[in-house]
Amino acid sequence: MSWQPAVPERPAGIEILPVPGMAELRPGDDLVGELLRCAPWLRDGDVLVVTSKIVSKVEGRLIPATGDAIEREAIRQRAIDDESVRVIARRGPLRIAETRHGLVLAAAGVDASNVSRNEIALLPLDPDASARRLREAIIERCGTTVAVVISDSMGRPWRHGISDVAIGAAGLSAVLDERGARDKHGNQLSVTEVAVADELAAAGDLVKGKLSDVPVAVIRGYAHDDDGKGSSALIRGSADDLFRMGTAEAIALGRAQSAPSPDAPDVSALHADVLATLASMRLDPADDTGQSAIREGFYGLLAARPDATRRASAPGHVTASTVLLDSDGTRVLLTLHPRVGAWLQLGGHIEDDDASLLAAAAREALEESGIAGIELNPVPVDLDVHAITCSLGIPTRHFDVRFVGRAPAGAEAVISSESDDLRWFGVEDLPAGIAPELPRLIAAAVRASALRQAELGR
Repeated sequence: MSWQPAVPERPAGIEILPVPGMAELRPGDDLVGELLRCAPWLRDGDVLVVTSKIVSKVEGRLIPATGDAIEREAIRQRAIDDESVRVIARRGPLRIAETRHGLVLAAAGVDASNVSRNEIALLPLDPDASARRLREAIIERCGTTVAVVISDSMGRPWRHGISDVAIGAAGLSAVLDERGARDKHGNQLSVTEVAVADELAAAGDLVKGKLSDVPVAVIRGYAHDDDGKGSSALIRGSADDLFRMGTAEAIALGRAQSAPSPDAPDVSALHADVLATLASMRLDPADDTGQSAIREGFYGLLAARPDATRRASAPGHVTASTVLLDSDGTRVLLTLHPRVGAWLQLGGHIEDDDASLLAAAAREALEESGIAGIELNPVPVDLDVHAITCSLGIPTRHFDVRFVGRAPAGAEAVISSESDDLRWFGVEDLPAGIAPELPRLIAAAVRASALRQAELGR
């Protein structure tokens, strides 16, 4: 009998399984039901990698884009404006922009592929929440405990091609922190944090992709824990981002474009006051509202544009607004903005003769409310950047600095010509038709105002 070598056992590994046959889904359709129909073989511990596009479809994150190619492109560009917090880089029509999620993506994630020719898809509003809902629904319907990664394609600096990354996660830790461990040579790891959710997203794309009509993959065999942080652990904060401020060339170009004429008013003092006001804000880089990142965008504008306080600065300009509470802090005064068509806080442009950013906010609050004696907290409560066509008459951006104020007892508001309506609302009883970020802003203003009153001993 001849000798036969021993056959080693097959080593444990990871399987990547496609989920084919899924129907074309539309807003309101049952993604979980369709997924379970096509993948009844799901097991506990599986990781579902779901392309963001299919999540956007069922969540209604689609906008109509009818007309010819020029009209569709104009709609797409407006959508990019709306989805962007700030532009990182631009070359011709291509823009790399940061979204409100903290993601840095081409076209802010706005995409016209794998959707109807008369539609454009936006990213899910909250991919982590979408991942949690999908995971919980699968557990509820079939008792199978899975993790979920929501993926989107991303280009990378200095590398050709795109790769899928995780923009949402639930049921697993998105980052494996190996700092402090030692390799086989005894060297202590000091910087090794592995983006495992990104690696899973890229692996899943090997069996799905834009042309395969397979929007979901299952990764089997990856042992995972869950730190509950979702995809937020993947976002690098502004304090650690070496590239956030852009290039010196971009700043030099902005300065050249904004060179004042000899007879232009000197707004350098206002410019300096805005910088000082921004610096007075104590912001946490880990804050999930992204305020630290937004402030860096303000700094970029102010570095590039000496005229950033003037509405004539077409790329964007600083504005001042006030969340005005009544003397008890239980009601908020909102204006129905005629151009925006929504209920907003009071505010507007800075004027060249305003003594400071705070003075601009106080002037606008008085003009739009008719209330004298408003007391403003000198430290802003919030920052925001939004695309708008304002009195400048062309698309621009407002870099809005939000203050919180209290009206004197018994104050009566008087509507101005700048408003379609002006009313007091309970801070817990806001009207329909408000700007989407207003509930968060008002809640922050109420907290800040209460702290301010305590500091003043009232």
